[in-house]
Amino acid sequence: MSRIPIAWFMMIYPSLVMVERLVSVKTFWIRTLAPSAVGGLIMTAWDIVMDPVMVAGGHWIWEVDGAFFGIPLQNFWGWWLTTFSAFALYFLLARPQAPAGFRFERLAITLYAVTGMAVVVGAWLGGLRARPWQVFLP
Repeated sequence: MSRIPIAWFMMIYPSLVMVERLVSVKTFWIRTLAPSAVGGLIMTAWDIVMDPVMVAGGHWIWEVDGAFFGIPLQNFWGWWLTTFSAFALYFLLARPQAPAGFRFERLAITLYAVTGMAVVVGAWLGGLRARPWQVFLP
């Protein structure tokens, strides 16, 4: 069974918290589209850190050899588009206001940062290293 949906849902809330802190606009369409685009970037950034480790560990195997540590670039486009769509739907339909003291912003952002750093440190200790010019060149 794939753990990707579980990981995606685990990181969507910290991404939402960061979006709400980074993007504040007033007009209806920009209030929907700008946070959705930024949320897609935040989630894709998390995937950019995670995927090389998962590929190196044999957890995912791609049918085609991609340009980024063997990962096809359309994978990241898919992450961005999926997250953009989920956030856009949320911002269009829900728009709830959580009561003060109910949200766990610091915990959520800490979770995002700790998860990313754990992956980077684990990759480094596990021997996954590349010189910058080796990332996109064969």
